[in-house]
Amino acid sequence: MLKTYSLTKDTLLVSSESNIKNSSVVYVYGDEREYIESFEHKYDFKIGNILTFDDRVAYDTMIDRNDEKSLLVSFLFPEIHEGGHLDNLTTSVVFLVFKNKLIIFTKQKLKFIPELLSNMVLRDVNNFMEEVLLKIMQKHFYVMLNELRGIKEKIDDLDSKISTSGPRRPTFGDLLTLQKYMIALSTTYGANHKALDFIKKNFTTINDIDFTTKKIIDEIYDTSDTMDRIILGYRQYLDDLENMINNMFSYQLNMIMKTLTEISIVLTIPAIIFGFWGINVDVPFEKSSYGFFAVLIISVILSLICWFWLRRKKYL
Repeated sequence: MLKTYSLTKDTLLVSSESNIKNSSVVYVYGDEREYIESFEHKYDFKIGNILTFDDRVAYDTMIDRNDEKSLLVSFLFPEIHEGGHLDNLTTSVVFLVFKNKLIIFTKQKLKFIPELLSNMVLRDVNNFMEEVLLKIMQKHFYVMLNELRGIKEKIDDLDSKISTSGPRRPTFGDLLTLQKYMIALSTTYGANHKALDFIKKNFTTINDIDFTTKKIIDEIYDTSDTMDRIILGYRQYLDDLENMINNMFSYQLNMIMKTLTEISIVLTIPAIIFGFWGINVDVPFEKSSYGFFAVLIISVILSLICWFWLRRKKYL
């Protein structure tokens, strides 16, 4: 689908989709093959392929027939949801920056983009493409930071489950999911940082770029660095948590094996005694009417002696 926005004075307003050529900003999402292919043919860029990237970004300078410089740059946006596979935890966002037009492509709709574009007030209408792009990126990184902070709650829940119930099967599933998120997020942040470097290099070479725009770029870098530090801390904590779970699981397994060994040792004594009295020779209590109970009592007494001896030696 297409959403178009026209620049009216200093504000972006939603316009008719039929007015694509005269629109200042166009947001394309979903299956718009004809529109995408028109740009692919004109600039020899496989935008459709770039939209499928889930672990890397694309950026380059384009020159059209009139020798006008345009930019192509993509970012990765992580989507944290339950049950997701690694290949669908990220969405690629592609920007085409022209002289008087900005086009945004995503494979599926990202709600924050149309919400941000609607009624956006701009400071510099002469460089509105750069300003709109940077504001989307700023919002993009802000949403990612909030989602990253939301993972802290999942980590706290996992920690509570381990503290109360120990390492159960659902605990391993939750840990695996969180580690999968960490892989997707760290890949996303690393790739986006490269695209951000490209944006900074090209935007800061514009002579009339204002101080506020540079400040927005610096703020995006600060947010990116903050996310890098948070993700590093979370990954380290999850690694330590995994080691702790493995140690607890090993301890539980050792205790189970120890208990089974203790039972085997104690029950070996009655088995030996019953086997001794079962041999085909004369044995004590053979002709006694209370022989069975005598043998049973002897077995119990010897088993208890063995049990207390193991306890005293701290084997149990």
